[in-house]
Amino acid sequence: MKKNILEQYNAKLYSLQEKNIISREQLDHFLHRGLQIINPSSNKLKLFTLAKFLPHIIIGASKDYIDKLSIPYQATSFVAAESSPNSDRYIYKIPLKEGGGIPQLTGGKRKFGDNLYAATHKIIMGYQAILSSIYNLMQNKKQTLDWKFYASHFQQSSPDLYEDLCKLNDIYSRQNNTSTSNPYFIIVARSAKSFQRSGIIEFYQKNQITIFNQTLRKIIFLTDQSGYDYCSKVIKESDVIQYVTTGDTFNIRDGLSNLKKKYKINLILNDGGRVMTNGFKENGVIGEERITLEPYPGKEFLDFDNKNNYLLQNCTLGMKGTGLDGSELNDGLLAYSININDEEKANVYVYPLYDKKEI
Repeated sequence: MKKNILEQYNAKLYSLQEKNIISREQLDHFLHRGLQIINPSSNKLKLFTLAKFLPHIIIGASKDYIDKLSIPYQATSFVAAESSPNSDRYIYKIPLKEGGGIPQLTGGKRKFGDNLYAATHKIIMGYQAILSSIYNLMQNKKQTLDWKFYASHFQQSSPDLYEDLCKLNDIYSRQNNTSTSNPYFIIVARSAKSFQRSGIIEFYQKNQITIFNQTLRKIIFLTDQSGYDYCSKVIKESDVIQYVTTGDTFNIRDGLSNLKKKYKINLILNDGGRVMTNGFKENGVIGEERITLEPYPGKEFLDFDNKNNYLLQNCTLGMKGTGLDGSELNDGLLAYSININDEEKANVYVYPLYDKKEI
C-alpha cells in the first residue's frame, strides 16, 4: 500500500509536468523530496485503533531530505469549511467570533476528524518545535498549544483512541531525545514594534500566558536586535527562555537556519496563523499544510453574504482550481487525502521549497 501511495503521487507529478503545469525543476524537486508514509498499524507502532481512522499518515518529504535541509522542515495545521453547500470555497475563520469562529466552522462543536488529525499532526510534526507568531500566541494565551488540547476530547468517548495517541506521543518524544536536548515553543516577533503591539510584556508580568507556566518545552523568541533589546529587559534570558536574533533587520531564512544549527531542530509545526503562513510561503520556507476540510456547517453557523467579496476573500483558505493540480491551495498540490467518518477530509498539501543547500 505504501508503494501504491508513492507511485500514485509520482505519476501525478509526471502528469503535471507533461502538461506544463509544473516545471521540470519543480518535478525534480518533488521527486527528490519524496514522501514519508507512516503506518500506525505497523509492527513498529501497533496503534490499531488509530489505524482504523488514519491507516496512513503522510509527510511531504523523506527523512533523508529533511535531514539535509539547511533550514527546518515546516508544516502548518488548519481546519476549513465550505462557505456554502457544495461550494468550491473553503473558509478558515469568521471575523468577530470567539476563537476566530472555528467552533462555527465545525457546526458549533469540536469535530472528531479535526481533533484526531490535528492531534496526530502536532505529535508527529511538532515533537521538536511548535512555532507561532507573537500575535497568534496572544490570541491563544490561555492554551497550552500542545496535542492534548485536541486529544483530550477522546478521553471519555474513545479511550482506546486516546491511549493510541498517548503511545504515539511517547514514541516521538523518545525520538526527540535522541536529536535535540529539549522540545521548544518558537515565538516569532519581527521587531520591538511586534512586542509592543502584542502586549505580551503586560500579560507576562501578570502571569497570564500559559506556555510560560509549563515545563515540557523551552521557549525561543525569534526576532531582530530591536526586539531583543526591548523584550529581554523584562522577559529575561534563562535556562528556559532564549532569543535568536537576525541582526538589525529581521530575516526569517537566517533565523530558521540558526535554529537548525544551534538547536538541531529539523522539524517545526508552524502554528502561527494564516497571515504569517502566507509570508513564510512567499519566502519558500513552508513545506506542507495539513488541513481538515469540513462540509458546510449550516446557515445558523456560517452565513456569508455572497455580495461581500472583501469579507469572503479575507476569510478564504483556498478555492478548488487554484492549486498546481487543481486542488484548493494556491501554489500547492494535494499529496494525499483520506475521508474520516465519511464527511471530513484529512488532506496533505505540499509546496515547493527553496533551500539554497538543496536546490
